[in-house]
Amino acid sequence: MDPLSLAIAGALAAGVATGAGESAGAALPALARRITERFSGRAHRPESRAQLSAALDEEFGRDPAFRQECEALWNQAADGGVANSFQGEARNVVQARDIHGGFTIQ
Repeated sequence: MDPLSLAIAGALAAGVATGAGESAGAALPALARRITERFSGRAHRPESRAQLSAALDEEFGRDPAFRQECEALWNQAADGGVANSFQGEARNVVQARDIHGGFTIQ
């Protein structure tokens, strides 16, 4: 699976592109719109994170220019903000940016 498709699907599933990621500027919402446009009009639109990741992976293989466009928007968002995404199981998860000083978890 393409790491980019996993990251984008995770961010979109977490709602990062629709409000939680405002610090990333307009790049994530633009990416979400571009992906929505890409899959609109299709009989089966991906709904879950796994479906979206698989669909993006397939699209990226079919259309390298679309992958480059998505990667550029993703990188633009990463340069301007934080887009934390966690997948899997864990007892504790910490996602942060710009911690100045000590950080302790007990």
